[in-house]
Amino acid sequence: MFDTHVDTLYVWVALGTVSVAVFGVVVSLPASAPPDATATAATVDEVATSPAGSVATRELDAVEWSLSDREIGLRSDGGVAHATVLEPFVPALDGRLAAVLEGGRPSRYFGSPTGLRRAAERARTADTGWRPAPERLTVRHVAWGGVDVTLVG
Repeated sequence: MFDTHVDTLYVWVALGTVSVAVFGVVVSLPASAPPDATATAATVDEVATSPAGSVATRELDAVEWSLSDREIGLRSDGGVAHATVLEPFVPALDGRLAAVLEGGRPSRYFGSPTGLRRAAERARTADTGWRPAPERLTVRHVAWGGVDVTLVG
């Protein structure tokens, strides 16, 4: 009645192996969800299709981000997420474009609409690698003398 069966040892070894494998899978899962790049892109599209002067802000839960003229990438401990926007935008991360993004008049920072256009073209073609992400995203639709841009930063 109390005899040990030979198969019992094999069952315990197999059960232990499976337990270790399941534990490994659980430990390797990310602790949080990836950032919501789709909602961020929707905010950009909303402002881009709104009248000039429109502004929106959105909290970001990302550690890093990458911006190109049609794509936003967000990276955090939970993973990486990318989203494509409908309307092209201009990354305004520093300098005069960032000042306009924060509410400055374009005429204060640029001598003419052509200067704004050139700065926007340079920013669109700049390096789009990963950068530290701010705590909040700001989007502003600017129109001045025939130049119509959506600034993101």
